[in-house]
Amino acid sequence: MFTIDERYRGLPASREQVLALHTPLNTPHVAIPGKQAGAAQAFVVGLRGGQGAGVFIYLYLADAEDCAVYVSGRRIQNADEFREDESDALAFLESLGFMMDNANWRAMATAQQDELLRTLPVFFKDPKLVPAVKARAEEKRNVATTLGRFLAAF
Repeated sequence: MFTIDERYRGLPASREQVLALHTPLNTPHVAIPGKQAGAAQAFVVGLRGGQGAGVFIYLYLADAEDCAVYVSGRRIQNADEFREDESDALAFLESLGFMMDNANWRAMATAQQDELLRTLPVFFKDPKLVPAVKARAEEKRNVATTLGRFLAAF
C-alpha cells in the first residue's frame, strides 16, 4: 500500500543507488490530495539505502512546480519483496491512467544514466528546480527544429 509522504520533495540519488526506473509514456490529468490538479508525469524508482531498498512513486506536476512522493512504508530486504512493491507501484499508476515504460536502468550506459540523473524531475531535491532544466531542453529542441527546417528547405 503506497501513501503520500510529505517529507519527500524529490529523490536525489547516485547512479549506484538506483535499482530500477520506470518512466511515463503519457501525462494524464490527475488530482492528488492537497495538490493542484493537472497533467502529471509519473516515475517508479527503486532505491538502495543503508537499511535495505525501497520503491517510490514520484508524481511531477510541471504546471504547479509541485510533486507528490508515495512510499510503500516498508524496507525491502530481498528481491521478491522488491518485485512485489514494484508491481504494486505500477498497478497503482495504471489505475490513475499512466502508461509506464521500464527504462532498464541496469542495462543503460553510464553516460545515459548520468544524463537521466541530471534531467528527470524525480532526481531533483525540489520540483521548483526543474524548470531550469526544462528551459534548456526546450532550447535544444528549438535548435533542432530550426536546423530541421533549414535542411528541409533544400
